[in-house]
Amino acid sequence: MNFSVFVVCAGGSRLKPVLSGPSKAYLRSRVQFHCEVPGWSSPLTFELRKDTGDLIGAENNVKVTFTLQVTEGSEGTYYCRVTAEGQTSNAIQFHVVIPVVGASLSSDPDPPVLYEGEKLALRCLVRKGTHLSFTWYHDEQEVNTSSDLYRLSEDALTVDEASEWHAGTYSCTAHNQMEVNPRFSSSQILHVIVKNHISTPKLSFTVFFNGSSLMANVSCRLARGSPPVTFSLLVDGLETDVKRLDSLESWSVLPISVGLDMGAAQCKAQTDTQQLTSDPVRLHVVPVGGAVRVMVTYLHDADSVVAAARLKCVPGRGTFPTFSWSLNRSSLPPEGDAHVVMQNGQILVLTDISSGYYRCRARDSFNGSSIWVESEDIFIQKTDLSATPMEVIALFFCGFLSMVIVGCSIFMFWSTKRRNDSCKRCSNQDEIQSEAIPMNAPADVSFEPQTVEMKTVIMEFKA
Repeated sequence: MNFSVFVVCAGGSRLKPVLSGPSKAYLRSRVQFHCEVPGWSSPLTFELRKDTGDLIGAENNVKVTFTLQVTEGSEGTYYCRVTAEGQTSNAIQFHVVIPVVGASLSSDPDPPVLYEGEKLALRCLVRKGTHLSFTWYHDEQEVNTSSDLYRLSEDALTVDEASEWHAGTYSCTAHNQMEVNPRFSSSQILHVIVKNHISTPKLSFTVFFNGSSLMANVSCRLARGSPPVTFSLLVDGLETDVKRLDSLESWSVLPISVGLDMGAAQCKAQTDTQQLTSDPVRLHVVPVGGAVRVMVTYLHDADSVVAAARLKCVPGRGTFPTFSWSLNRSSLPPEGDAHVVMQNGQILVLTDISSGYYRCRARDSFNGSSIWVESEDIFIQKTDLSATPMEVIALFFCGFLSMVIVGCSIFMFWSTKRRNDSCKRCSNQDEIQSEAIPMNAPADVSFEPQTVEMKTVIMEFKA
């Protein structure tokens, strides 16, 4: 229990009493209030009263002590009084604290299962208890009251927009706010589940032989999301298979024929908050055939030197091809010291180029007895793959640009010189014509000489 000591204000009667005692105590505990007149040594009669006017007790002594059994009705304001003078003491506001018991958690939503972005509200409830404070725990770690991830308010913890981070275990502890002998009660653990929204499903299929029948194994897969998910397979808009699974992928098996288009397949994924449909995929198995080409790409290092070669085998058609490579008519294994085969054999990477004739072939992966279709031989020679250094390319370009500039300068100089010579000849003809005109002849402006001279200039330029 807590005790508070009150000091008598200056002035007033010298018999002004002072009351001291606790400000709060547990229900059914015993407390003591003390009353005295500071500096007074003779016995006096003191009364302890409540703000309701009820007399709690009276004692005669220099300093008296009143002992109380705390009940629910004990809460209120207390003061003492000296009967002889009628002076009253300071007042003490006394609170009855009910020990906390029965802490538990409630959630909204209930049960605590929600999707990303939704609101989560938890409350720490107690069966009994007053004057409480609360401590929250997430995954057994105390929640910081200043955290931006939560809002804490008395007995409530709120998450405005839940994320995966907020999933986990929660619990709370309720404490009586007492400095001496504090009591507490802890709740059971509550498991909060925060689900991910599902992504758009992706449909794909493979084929296999089931005895003599060719079957399509159709996959509907989600990149993210939280199960359970209801998957539906649609062919040309008609549902053919519906499954509710605790996984992010569904498989369906359908009969299929080589070369026959079985229609457009789509898959639909549905949860209690979403429904998404994949892009359509034609259920059409095209046999491998047509011309087979080999596409070559050279890979260079930082010094522009060929470091490797990438060969890609491209058949003319085929939905599910498998590939094989050969060097000088000898089969290449999937892995070697100087090469790597990737993407189901379609790509051959030469990490250490061996000169020779390379060839690829392809056939249906699902039919081991199908016929191989082969490419032409392509000759790869390491010495022929040297990359042109950038310095050589730059030097050649600069030399070519210099030749263009010099050529243009010579042409402009020659054109200017020819034009100046023509202008000089035109000037001489003008002087001769001017001398042939009499001084008293009337002025006549004619454009004919200019026309003749212009023709002359043009003819000379052409010559």
